[in-house]
Parts: sequence; C-alpha cells; structure tokens
Amino acid sequence: MSLKVLDENDPMPLYYQLKVLLKNRIEDKEWTEGSKIPTEKELAKFYGTSMITVRQAVGLLVNEGLLIKKQGKGTFVAPAKIQKGPNILNSFTEEMKQRGFEVKSELLRFSRIVPDGDVKKILNLSDDDQVYFIQRLRYANNEPIAIQSTNLVYDVLKDLNASELTGSIYKLLEEKFGIQIKYADEFYSAILIDKQMAHLLGISLPAVGFSVKRIGYTANGRPIEYTESIMRADKYSISVKLQR
Repeated sequence: MSLKVLDENDPMPLYYQLKVLLKNRIEDKEWTEGSKIPTEKELAKFYGTSMITVRQAVGLLVNEGLLIKKQGKGTFVAPAKIQKGPNILNSFTEEMKQRGFEVKSELLRFSRIVPDGDVKKILNLSDDDQVYFIQRLRYANNEPIAIQSTNLVYDVLKDLNASELTGSIYKLLEEKFGIQIKYADEFYSAILIDKQMAHLLGISLPAVGFSVKRIGYTANGRPIEYTESIMRADKYSISVKLQR
C-alpha cells in the first residue's frame, strides 16, 4: 500500500482528512468486513498525527456505521449495509433476493380489524371498513432486519390466509387476487428503537432505526396497502440519486 499522508496546509481539518483516508481503506477492501483495524496509537504513529485526531476520525466513521467499537476488544469494520435506492417499487422479499440474501418471515400477528382513524384516512375507508393487519419480523440471511406492520384493504382481499404470508405479499396479491401494486408513496424518518423492537430485532439499546411508511396504490389510483416498517439502521441504508 502506498503511504498516504496528512497535509497540514490543506484547509480541510486533519481529522476529516484522516477520516477520508480510513474510509478509503474500508471501501478498497484493505480492511474487510469484521476485521479489526489498528489501534488509535498505531494509527497515530502510521499517519504522524495525534491520538485526538485519530479518535475524532474514527468517531466519524463509527457514526456513519462503517466501524464498530467493541469495549475491551477494539474497533472493527462493520458489515456492509443493505442499500436501498427508493426509485424502484419492490417488496422486501424482492429487494433482498435481488441482493443475494436468503429471505424468511416470522408472522407475529394476523387479524381482521377496523383500523384507527389515521389508517382509515390513508386508505380512504369508511367507519366500518376493515383491513387485514399483518405484522411480520423479516429476516435476511437468518438475521432480523425489519419489523413490518401491513394494513391491506379487506373488501378486495376477502380470502387471505395466515399460511400464505411467508413470502412476498406483492407476489401473493398478483398471483392469487390478480391485483398489482403499481406505484407507492414512501416516507422516511429516523427513530429511537424501543425495548420491544430491540428484543425482536436482536439488538442492544440505545439504538436508532429507520421508520419507512409506504402507501401502495393500484393502477386506478386506489390505495389498498399501508405498511409501516422499522428497519435496523446498522444493517440498512438509503441512497437517493439527485440531478440538477
């Protein structure tokens, strides 16, 4: 590896220069997933800088989810996140399979209910209209990634069974009911994971996650799906392509 040096004459702060250099070593696979990186003292000596500068640079990469600190063990390269670009409408199952992951679901709840006022408004339902409420824990390569709570309009899906909910709901809708979710609106926000979520997702608190809310529409513009997903932020990221 060619030696990379920090430039004290560069207007970019030293800790940020170092952060870029360390990030390059991760992206170039010099430091692979799960590997332990050199200590702060070793990095300070290698790059000819202070341990404070190293600590700041490493801290930025920890915040970005590229490094993980394990108390008493050191700092390690984090597993690569599943990256979503929100421009193609896929189900969770389709998205994970396209990325080469083995997908499975654990059904937590399946019932027919009268939804609350917010869901009624989103799905344009009257007071007595019902939905199927489906809550599932979603796995990628046997690791829990998301908790998904889905509301499907009952009057167009009156013969839905719990045994059918192990895979893609979108595929089930198309193959059994001849209904296609043609487009969707999605809304993203950051949330704090609570104790129950953390238990299901197998993570320690404190932790943050993504809240992803999706409204799915048929070709004629009728909303028939409303799904709220809680995604692990340490395993999932979102990319958006911008153009000017």
